[in-house]
Formats: sequence, structure tokens, C-alpha cells
Amino acid sequence: MVRVAIEGASGYSGIELTRILAGHPGVELVGVASGRWDGDSIRERTGLPGPAGRLCYRKSLLKAELEVEAVLCATPANASQELIPAWIERGVRVVDLSNAFREEACQADSPWVYGLSEHAREAIKATRLVANPGCYPTATQNALLPLITAGLIAPGPLVIDAKSGVTGAGRSTGEHLLYNEMADNHYPYRVGSHQHVPELERGLGRELLFTPHLLPTRRGLFVSCYVPVVSGTSAADLEACLRERYADEPFVQVVSADRALGVRDVVGTPLVRVAVGSTIKAGLARVFGCLDNLLKGAASQATQNLNLCLGLPETQGLI
Repeated sequence: MVRVAIEGASGYSGIELTRILAGHPGVELVGVASGRWDGDSIRERTGLPGPAGRLCYRKSLLKAELEVEAVLCATPANASQELIPAWIERGVRVVDLSNAFREEACQADSPWVYGLSEHAREAIKATRLVANPGCYPTATQNALLPLITAGLIAPGPLVIDAKSGVTGAGRSTGEHLLYNEMADNHYPYRVGSHQHVPELERGLGRELLFTPHLLPTRRGLFVSCYVPVVSGTSAADLEACLRERYADEPFVQVVSADRALGVRDVVGTPLVRVAVGSTIKAGLARVFGCLDNLLKGAASQATQNLNLCLGLPETQGLI
């Protein structure tokens, strides 16, 4: 059994990681860090039974000097930047869920690998340091990368209309996130300044007009992508490309756009579902992606990447 620990275990993604790793047959969860819940047990906070449930949160795992082979950091970027160098010095494998090292992971000769699992599998297997993608970039890139690689998307900017449940904002306490503000509401946020735009533009190699919105739901994420296609390309060509690329992928499902494509269908699962609208108008196609922002958008993809790093079956602990 591989001994693993979680930094930032009291955030929404950290809680999901705790649940996944507590039941993972290939790893042993030996430490969880949270300043907020220091001294409380996992069972008290999450209800998890068994050995994992008896573990108590600590302010610092580094000071505890645990014997750990891998650590998953579900911490804010500034905390990851402070903690991870010390873990690297100990020779520990790291999967970081923040955006602290995503840009570095896209640079040549970096020890970090950008962990878009289905598109970087061999590089992830060969590294000890994985920068887990963001939730919006995971849905968007899985929907569009095969089409761009196949030369079916024409040059020009891409328009991304993105929507997420409120857990995408983390445990924030802003007035706009209060129940009375969110209920029966729906609105854009961080228009033109969202932190995932540089990540998406690097990954797709295109300029984006990206507009994120908050939905009055706890979790789930949906992106609608409006993309120019090469002359003569049909919607059927786009769908065939996606189906061929993902035919053997356990966590990507290509579905029909007129059914089985909604956040309710993916919440609670480690899947991303992608689809193509049935018509092309004015040279633009509609391509969709949806996932659970706390799972395939964070914790389950991090576990998928951990499995790859450790040489374990990619689906272990997830299916």
C-alpha cells in the first residue's frame, strides 16, 4: 500500500479527495491537514468510518514527519507554493490541485506535468510532479482538443459560455454567494479576468472569449463552446472525431447533445461528457462538455493522475 496524505483536506475538493482515498484499495491515507479543523477526526467532520475516519486533522503534516510517498495538495495557490517545495525536498510525489504550477508545467524542461489525464498519460506516468488542471479547462479541453488536433477547427477565437455550481468558488463568504443572493439567480462573474483564461489559451492555443457564470446549484459544471469549423466539416465529422478519440477512455463519454447531457447526469461521477450540436450555422459549431467540478474537475482527476504516477491501474479507487 502506498502511503498518501492530503494538504487542504477541509475544502470541498479536499473532502472529496478524503472520501476517495479512504476507500482506495491501492493507497493508505495516513495524514490530513487543515488549520480550520485541527484536532477533529475525519469521522466527526465527514462521517467516514474505519481507519481513515479515526485520523485527526493537523495544522502541519510536514512537522509531523510522516512517512509519506505521495501528497495531494487541495490548497490555495499561495499555500501550495509554500508547502510543495518542502515536500519535493523529501522526495515525495506531488499532485497539486491549485493553479500554482500549471503555467510552469507547460514550459519546456519543467519537472512539472500538466495533468490533463487523457491527453498527457505517458508524461504523467514518467513524472513525480503533476499540476492538476482546473475544472473549466478540464471540460473545455476534453471537448475541443481532439477537434483542434484533427484540424477540424478553423483559425480564430473561440467563444466559451461556462456555468458552474457554487462549490466552484470554494468556501468563500462573499455576499454574492449567500443563499438569498444565489437562490433563483444566475449571473456572470469575473468577466474578462477569470484565472482559468490563461490556462485555457495555453492548452488550446487559441484566443478565447470566455464567460463564466454561477448557477444556483451546489455542484456540476457545463460549458457550451462556439467554434469556427473548417469549410466542408459537418457536425457528424466532429462527433465522429470525438468518438474515435475517446473510444477507449474510461472517464470520457461522448453522448448525443439532445439527451444525457446535463450536470445532473455527471454529478457524483468521475466522468466528463462531451457532445456536438447537430447543426452548423454561419460556419460555427456547438460543442459541449460537462462534469462534476469537485470530481473530474478536481479530486477524481487528481486521483486518476496519482494512479498514473504510482503505476497503479488508472481507474483504481474511482470505478
